[in-house]
Amino acid sequence: MKRADKIIALATRYLNRLEKPDNKGFYNAEFEKEMKVAGWYVGAAWCAFFTKLIWSKAYADYKPLQSVVDRMANGGALMTLNNFKNNGQFPITQNALPGSIAIWRMGDGSRGHAGIVVRKVDANTIETIEGNTNTSGSREGDRVAAKLRTLNRPFKADGLNLYGFINPIEI
Repeated sequence: MKRADKIIALATRYLNRLEKPDNKGFYNAEFEKEMKVAGWYVGAAWCAFFTKLIWSKAYADYKPLQSVVDRMANGGALMTLNNFKNNGQFPITQNALPGSIAIWRMGDGSRGHAGIVVRKVDANTIETIEGNTNTSGSREGDRVAAKLRTLNRPFKADGLNLYGFINPIEI
């Protein structure tokens, strides 16, 4: 199985996992345990921790790259992309590939959001699986959900703006 397919299959298994209000935990005890292993803690936003969980599991059969994922990925979406960029082992691009970690930043640049790219729908749209989101379009939310995201859109000072993609590599 290709690495991207493995990443997508893992992310898909978690669809509709629900969180308790105010980032207090998850209704599925096993999911909460796995998120804690990925570094999540009560009260923390968890979209980037979700992508770390998925990628760490996807590279579990190859410890050197799993170690890179575990060191570079964290709860901060923007910091995660910058860590991977500085490490140089995984490509950072503006091109969405299946299995990539998509990173957006909020208009002010201090906060971000992350998700897993499932597929490119067309030249300007991707399908993602994201944690800490909802099905109505917000980046904030209460579940793991599948979303359609527009790639090339005008900058929004109060919205999500694409920052880049961390692309998976085959081994």
